[in-house]
Parts: sequence; structure tokens; C-alpha cells
Amino acid sequence: MEKTSLIRESLYVYRYYVGLVTAATIICGQVYRRYFAVPKQLRHIPAISYWKHIYSLVKKEPMVPRTQRLVFPLLPKANGLYLNKMPFDWTIYVANPLLAKTVLFKPEYATKTTFLMDYFAEDSPIMHFSGKDNIAIVNGEQWKEQRKIMNPAFHRSMPVGVFGSLMPSVFDLIEKMQTSSNATGAEEGVSVIKLTRRLTLDALGKAAFDFDFCALIDENSVWVKTYNQVLESFLEVIPTFFPNVDRIYRYLSPKRRERYSAAFRLVALLDDLADKKRQTLESQKSKLDEIPQSEKDLLTLMLEAEMRGEGAWTKEELRHNMAIFFLAGHDTTSNSLAFCLYYLAVNQDIQTKAREETLQVLGKEPMDIFPTLDDCKKFSYLDMCIKEGLRLQPPANEITARVVSKDLDLGGILIPKGSMLNVDIQALHYRPDLWHDPEKFIPERFAEGGEHDSHEGMTYAPFSGGSRQCIGINFSMMEQRVILSMLLRKYEWQLPANSIHRSGLVMDQTFNLAPESLKIKFKKRY
Repeated sequence: MEKTSLIRESLYVYRYYVGLVTAATIICGQVYRRYFAVPKQLRHIPAISYWKHIYSLVKKEPMVPRTQRLVFPLLPKANGLYLNKMPFDWTIYVANPLLAKTVLFKPEYATKTTFLMDYFAEDSPIMHFSGKDNIAIVNGEQWKEQRKIMNPAFHRSMPVGVFGSLMPSVFDLIEKMQTSSNATGAEEGVSVIKLTRRLTLDALGKAAFDFDFCALIDENSVWVKTYNQVLESFLEVIPTFFPNVDRIYRYLSPKRRERYSAAFRLVALLDDLADKKRQTLESQKSKLDEIPQSEKDLLTLMLEAEMRGEGAWTKEELRHNMAIFFLAGHDTTSNSLAFCLYYLAVNQDIQTKAREETLQVLGKEPMDIFPTLDDCKKFSYLDMCIKEGLRLQPPANEITARVVSKDLDLGGILIPKGSMLNVDIQALHYRPDLWHDPEKFIPERFAEGGEHDSHEGMTYAPFSGGSRQCIGINFSMMEQRVILSMLLRKYEWQLPANSIHRSGLVMDQTFNLAPESLKIKFKKRY
């Protein structure tokens, strides 16, 4: 009795603290269940532990080992489906090729979620820049109307002349970068990602908007600096994950204020480009008619379609879609080029074979030859090399998430109404039961009748697939054909003797971004 009484007295004395602990325990439990525990309606699908995934991101584990370690063990448990809380909510990922094809091609899976953009404040830079009404995320009739204008523009625009015209500046830059590294005593060779970023920014500016960023001439030019600040702004942790405190953060951080202002300067540039292009179309239409459709910039082609009555843009819609061309078309292509250059450097026999094809198509004269549109259609082996590079290092490891409007059966697995659904491109590209030696660079996989042709479903999707696949797929592939073919004629290249990448890429990011440490030695052929 005395012991019981003592316990009661102790509880009474410390009742305040006991209440606090109890309340804290209840609140923590609710927070855990709400934010970290798998929702009840999704518990029939195996899940990657939220904390294991965060740990992988924090330690910057590369995509391939992360996929092999966290994803592959789950795939046999639910017909190639698994759960991951990425980036902000639990999402069902598909890594089964037949089911991936269903998700990408069936209309009931075509509704893209705006969940991520809903997270940002209306006055945030990213909302002014790309908004929620661009072709990448709009749905229904709005998507059809935009696609009606943009599809013909992207099919007509194959500006091989624009891409080729940049290459003499690229050759000059390669020589300057190699000379600079030798003079400073730095590691020999050219920083590949710095080269390809500058090249693709100029290519995108000219081919999409008829605007010269001058990135190849001056990496510190005002618009190059502005564009880089905008990209840095979108990657900042506090504004991205805590948008409600961004105003306070801008007040405290001069660097944040500078990046914030850069986004609005770039917005003003896009609006100005569109206004001036409209004026030019109205005043100089006869001159523009003399330019081949394939060599016109995308903005011109879209505005011409609007003037023919094929659709209409609001000022914001046009700007937001121009912005999406930037975000989707710059870093993706620059990284793809950098990776392809690497794989050709470490596979000299493949580089030689690709060069032989290029010389057969463009001739062996020791002079710069600019490929034509017809020439680019003959680069069958180079195409295989590009595709294999995109398989090993897809520009994005997933698509934009879809949201299902009703309960659906996907391969025998219930997908509850309101669920977010995605396709794991990285897992599809590396499944060892689908690809022979999936970590090896083997372009012949994509030969006619080759390994890829024997697959069922979607095992290869670097640009997504179905009606909502990347609208710039042909644009990007043509850009890479022109650039790589001219480099193959002009140079032979290899890794420096002391490169840390000789035995395999040493990635320094959690996603498929070419490492800053990757350098290549170029040797002139003429």
C-alpha cells in the first residue's frame, strides 16, 4: 500500500511533466503516421524505408547502386511495383516493362499531377518562370490545345545548320581549355560538362528562340550568369522545402536575393523575345518565308501556327512553355553529351567504329564538314551509341507523376483512387533479367533485330513514352548527332592517364549528372 501511495504522490507532483511527455508522444506518433508511415490503403505494396532513402541521398549514393540496393529486392514482391516517399508524398513506382507500357500508353493513366507545383507560392520565381500551365503538366483539353501548336513546330524544326554553325566555336574552346589546363599545371584535359553546358545553352538559345547567349565565347556573359543563377535558385533547399519562409530568407541572404532577382530578369527576357518575334513576323513575313521550315527557331514556328489560327497562347502560357524548353532541354542534353563522350573515350574500338561511319557519310577531307538533315539520317551506328548512353545515364530517372481518378487494377495490384503513380526509368534500364550485362556500354543492343527489339513492353524510356513522351525527343537526338559527328571527324579523344574515371564513372551527385571531375584529352585529326 505504501509503495502504491508513493507512486500516486509522485505522479501527482510530476503530473505536469507526465502530461507533457504524453502529449509529445501522441503528437510525435501522429506526425510519424502522417508524414513517414506508409498510408493504410497502400500497405499491400512493398515500400522503401523513408529513412533509408534519405540516408542514400545525404551520402550522395549514385543512382545505379542505390537502385540495385533499395529497389531491386522489392520488385519480385508485387509484380515490379514498389512504394517510395519521393519527393514529398508516397508514390507507387513501376519497374515492370509491361506495366510501365500500360501506364505510359493507356489514357486512364495520362493525368499528370500538379502536386509539386502546388507546393510553391504564386509569387515564387519558379511559378513566374514555368507556372502550372505548361505542356509538361497540363491535362485534358488544355494539353490538347497546346500540343496542337507545338507538335508541328517540333516536327518541322530540325535546325542542323544552327547546331553545326556552333561547332567551330566549340573547336576553338576545346583548344583554349586544353592550353589553359597545361599552362596552369591543372589536371590535363577538358572539363567535359563545362564544355557541353556552354554548347547546349547556345544551341538551345539559337534553335529555340533565335537568341545568342554567347556562352561559347564568354562563360561569364550577363545572360549566362543570369541563367545559371536561376538554376541555382530552383535548387536551393530552404525556398524549395520551406516556401513560406522564403521572404525571410531573402531578407537575410544577399545571395538568395540575387538569385531571386535573376529569375525575374530571365522572365522579362522571355516576354521580350516573344513580343519582338511577333513584331518581326508581322513586319517581315515575306523574308521569313524564304527560310526553310527545318531551320526556323521553335518560337517562330509556334507563333506562325498561332497566326494561322491553329491555336492561341496567353502571354503567360507562351512564357511558361519557353521556360520549360530551357529546363527540359539544356542540362538533359548537356549531360547526355558528356556521358556519351566519356563512354566513347573508354571504349576506343567503339569510338573508331563510330568515326568510320561518320567519315563514310561526311567524307574524309581534312576540313570541317557540316552535316545536312539527310546526312544525320544515315548515322545508324552513332544513333546506337547515343541510345546506349541514354540507357546507362537517362536524363531523368522517372516521369512526371500521374494521379489515378478511380481504383485501378495494374497487373493484379490494386491502385487506389487518388494514388500517385510513376515509372522508374533507371530500374527498367538496369534490370539484369532484361538486359545482358546492363552496366556495360554495348551500342549493338539497339541494332535492328538486337537485344532491345526482343523485349516486350517498355524497357527503354529515356524520354518517357506514349502520347505524353518528351516533345523535344527528335530535337535533342538531332542536336547530339550533329555535335558528335563533327567531333568524331575533328578529334580522337581519351581519358587522361591519371583520371579517376578510368575504371568506371565516379559520380559526385545523387542523380545522373556528369561529374565536374570528368576530363577528356582531345587530339586533332586535322
